[in-house]
Amino acid sequence: MPETIHEKSYHLLRLLVANHPFVDANKRTALNTTAVFYFLNGYRFEYDDEIRTILKQFGTDETASHTEETVEYFRSHTEELDLAGEIEAWRNELIQYGIEQLTGGSSDPND
Repeated sequence: MPETIHEKSYHLLRLLVANHPFVDANKRTALNTTAVFYFLNGYRFEYDDEIRTILKQFGTDETASHTEETVEYFRSHTEELDLAGEIEAWRNELIQYGIEQLTGGSSDPND
């Protein structure tokens, strides 16, 4: 039974890729789902090109992947984040964007 966030992410990614639930885009969906899973649990997942090898292994031969190596990859490519702070920053950016759209980018309400 997976215990850590990284073990859970490993299984989430592996199952979505290996089980081929969609006709197309299983790897892309699995990768994005894993990134969102991390975010919702207070982590930022910043992967690099090595993730392609991992995804390919899951897609072609699930038994070829090495659990501990993949979990370590996840561990080394994630960082904890201040989720409340991230949401607040997005909220402020969204409000600013809305104001700019309503005013046409002008800060003068009389325009």
